[in-house]
Amino acid sequence: MNIESPTTRRRPHGLASRRVWFTAVTVPVCLWALVALAALIGQRWRADLGWIGLHAAALGVATNAIVTWSDYFVDALMRGAASSKARQIGVLAGLNVGSLALIGGIEAALNPLVTAGAALIVVAIVVHCASLWRRSRGALTTRLGSTVVGYYIACAGWFVAAGVFGFLMTTAGGGHLNRYLLAHIASAVLGCLGLAVIGTLVTLWPTILRTRMVPGAQTDARRALPLLNIALAVVVIGGVIGRGWLSALGLVGYLACLGFTLAAMMRAARVKPPRSFAARSVIAGMAWLVGTLVVATVIAAMGPDTATIMNRLTALAWPLLAGFAAQLIAGSMAYLLPVVIGGGPAMVRRRNRVMDLASNTRLVAANGAGLGLLLPLPAAGRVAMIAVAAACVAAFLVLVVATAVIRRPLQMADVPPARTHGFEAMLGVGVLVIALAIATAISPATMVGKGTASGAGSSGAVGNGQSQHVSVEAHDMKFTPNAIDVPAGTHLFIDVKNTDTGGMVHDLVLASGATSGRLSPGASGTLDAGVISASTDAWCSIAGHKQMGMTMKINASGAAPAGGAAAVGSPSATHATPDPNAQMTADPWDAALQPAGPETEHRITLDVTEKEVEVAPGVRQLRWVYNGQAPGPVLRGHVGDKFAVTLINHGTMGHSIDFHAGALAPDGPMRTIQPGEQLTYDFTATKSGVWMYHCATAPMSLHIANGMFGAVIIDPPGLTQVDKEYLIIQSDHWYGAQGEGNDAARIGDGNPDAVVFNGYANQYDAHPLPATVGNRIRFWVLDIGPNEPISFHMVGGQFDTVWAEGAFRLECGYQPAAGVDPACGTLGPGGSQTLSLGPAEGGYVEMVAPEAGHYKFINHVMSDAEKGAHGTLEVSAG
Repeated sequence: MNIESPTTRRRPHGLASRRVWFTAVTVPVCLWALVALAALIGQRWRADLGWIGLHAAALGVATNAIVTWSDYFVDALMRGAASSKARQIGVLAGLNVGSLALIGGIEAALNPLVTAGAALIVVAIVVHCASLWRRSRGALTTRLGSTVVGYYIACAGWFVAAGVFGFLMTTAGGGHLNRYLLAHIASAVLGCLGLAVIGTLVTLWPTILRTRMVPGAQTDARRALPLLNIALAVVVIGGVIGRGWLSALGLVGYLACLGFTLAAMMRAARVKPPRSFAARSVIAGMAWLVGTLVVATVIAAMGPDTATIMNRLTALAWPLLAGFAAQLIAGSMAYLLPVVIGGGPAMVRRRNRVMDLASNTRLVAANGAGLGLLLPLPAAGRVAMIAVAAACVAAFLVLVVATAVIRRPLQMADVPPARTHGFEAMLGVGVLVIALAIATAISPATMVGKGTASGAGSSGAVGNGQSQHVSVEAHDMKFTPNAIDVPAGTHLFIDVKNTDTGGMVHDLVLASGATSGRLSPGASGTLDAGVISASTDAWCSIAGHKQMGMTMKINASGAAPAGGAAAVGSPSATHATPDPNAQMTADPWDAALQPAGPETEHRITLDVTEKEVEVAPGVRQLRWVYNGQAPGPVLRGHVGDKFAVTLINHGTMGHSIDFHAGALAPDGPMRTIQPGEQLTYDFTATKSGVWMYHCATAPMSLHIANGMFGAVIIDPPGLTQVDKEYLIIQSDHWYGAQGEGNDAARIGDGNPDAVVFNGYANQYDAHPLPATVGNRIRFWVLDIGPNEPISFHMVGGQFDTVWAEGAFRLECGYQPAAGVDPACGTLGPGGSQTLSLGPAEGGYVEMVAPEAGHYKFINHVMSDAEKGAHGTLEVSAG
C-alpha cells in the first residue's frame, strides 16, 4: 500500500514543503530524546532526574511522534484535504510548551505553572483528536482508515485518563498514591502509546516491508480495539481498587489482543523478511513490549499489595520507554523520513542507505546494553552499558540529521555490495565487550568513588583468584542479610536492592568509600567491594540510617578485623564549637507575632531545601529547612479553620511532615516523599493550642534536630488581644563538623552542644525583644526537643496567666474559673515563676513588666540556659 500523501501540482515552499515540514517537526522529538538521555545518565548523581527523563521520553518524544505521524497517516489513508498547518503548529506548540511548563513547574514547585502546563497539553491533544475525527468524517472513508482513526481516538482518550490519574496522585495519600500511579502508567504506556503503536502498525508494518497487508489484518485490528480497551480498563480498575490479580487478568487480556497484531506481523514477515534497520528496530521494540508485559503480569499477580507491586514495577519503566517506545519510534522514523521528505526514488534510496548504516551493529549494541542494565553488573559495567546505549541514540540522531540534509540522489552505480549482516551483529557484540573491557581497565572501584581504607577492599590487596556475588536487600532500616562471610582474598560483589515499601531511599557504603549509589524503592545496584583482605563494616549513608541500625558486617575468614572497623555508629571525632570571641552575623529570627486574621481557610506551600546556616557565633551547620528557615513558617488561625499545606521536597533525601494541630490517619499525608515529589496535607484545626509540626521521616530525632520543625498556633476561643506577643521555640543542637549537619550518633547521649531559642544560641541577647512599661506581654512557648525539656522563666518578672496544653493553670492571678476577666482588668493574688514543658508540649504565659530594664528569659534548667537557651526582653519607659 502506498501511504504517501497526494502530490501537489506545483512545488511547495516553506512549511508547505514536506521536506521542510517533517524536518522541522522532527527537531522537538530529537531534542526531547537528548533531554531523556541526559536525565538517564544524570540520575546516577541526582535520583529525581529519573522522573524528568521518563516524562521527557513519554511526553516529549513519544507524544510528539504520535501527534505528528497520526496526522500524516490520517491524511494519507483518508485521501481528503490535508490538515491545516496552522492547526498542527498550534497543537505541537501547545504540547511542547505545556510539557516544558509541567516538568519545569514540578521541579520549581510552582503549582500554577504545573496546572497551566497540564491544561495546555490536554487542550492540544483534544484539538488534535477532534481534527482527526472531523477529517475522517468528511473524507472518502475506508475501513482501514476508520480502524486506524479509531485507535488514535482511543489513544487520546487514554492520554486524558493518564492526566486525570496524574492529578489525583498529587492529592492522594497512603496506598491510594500507588493505586493511582499504577492506573496512570497503564493509561499512558499501554493506553496512549500502546494503542497508537498497534493502530499504526496495521498499515505501517507491511509498508516498511514493501509488501501487501496480509488478508484479515485490518479485520483483526478492528475487532481487537474494543477488547484492548476492555482489558486496559480492567488493568486500571484493578490498580485503583488495589487488586493486583485483577490488573494481572487485564494484562493477560491485553497480551492476547496484542497477539492479533503480532500474528499479522509474522505473516507479513514470512512473505518479505525484514532486512532494514526500520523493520528490525520495530521487531526489537515489540519484543521488549511483550517481555515487559509478561514480567508485569507475573508481578501484579504475585504482589501481596499495591505498594509492593509498584516498587517492583518501577524496574520496568525504562525497558518500556527505551526498549519498546524508543525503538518503535526510531524504526518508524527510519522508514518514514526518507519517504515523506521525497525527492524521487533515487533520493529515497539514498536516504534509506543512510538510515541503514551499521544498522545491525547499532541494534545489537543497543539491545545488548539494555539487557545488560537489567543484570546485576558491577557499577562500572552499568556505566559502560549506559555509555553504549547513549552512543547508539547519538548515532541515530546524527543519521536523522544526515537524512534531512542529503541533496544528491543515489545512482545505481553508487549502490554498495550487499553487506554481511552477521558481521555487523558480531561488531555490535564487540562494541559491548570493548566497553566492558575499558570499564574494567579504568577500575570499577574508582568509578564508584572507592577510597583506601586500611584492611578491606583496597586496590593493593592480593586476591586468591576467586570472586563472590552476594545479594542484599535494604528495607525497614536494616540490611538482609546483615553479615557476609567471605574467604580472605576474595573479590566481593554485593548486589543491593532497595525493597523498602515505605518509600525510603537507601544505599550501601563500605568503610573504604565504595558505594552502591543511592537507590530508590525497587531499584538495584552492584557494589564492587574489591578484594576483601580483612573484616570491615558497611552501612547506609543516608543521614541517620546508620544510627537506626542499617549496618552490615563483612567478615573475612582467616583475617584479622580491619583497624577502622569499630567506627560504625561511633560519634564524630570532631565537631564544631562556638567561638567566644565571635559575634552573631546572622539575621535574628523574628519572634514577634501578629494576631490571627479573619480568614478561615489557609493555603500554604512548604518547600524543603538544604542550606548551610549560622547557628551560633562561629558555628555553621547544614540544615534541612522548610521555606529556607529554621524554625519554619508560623501558621496561625482559629478553632474550625481549614489548612491546606503543599509539601515539596527539593532536598536530597526523603522527607515528610506531621502537623500535631490536625487529627487524621497518618498513612497518607505524613508519608515520606522523595526528592522532586510533593504531597498535599489537609487538616481542620479542631482544638486550640500551640502545636508542633515536624518531619516524621526516620530517624525523627535527626530530622528535627536539623531544623525540620515549626509551630501552628490555634487561638483558644475568647483569646484577648495583648500589647505584645512573642513566640519562643526551644530546640537542641548536637553539632557535627563545621559545615555539616547534626551528629546523629550523639543525639541520644543526653548532652547537647547547645539548647537554643528559635534556632540560634543566645540570639535575643544580641537582638533583645522590645516592650514598654505597662505592656501586657504574651509569650507563646513550644518545646520542639527532640530531647530537652524547658522550664521557661523570666528573670525579674512574674506570670499572672499560665496556659499549657489546652487548659489554664493560672488565669489573671486566679485559679481558672468562670467569671474571671479574660483581659485581666482585675488581677488576683496568684502568680507563677515558670512554664514547664516537655518535648512537643506548648502553652503561653502573660506578664506586665513593672519598670524599665533588661529582663532575661531563660530555660531554668540552668545548664541548658548556659548552652544558649537565653534571651533578653528590653523594656523601655515609653
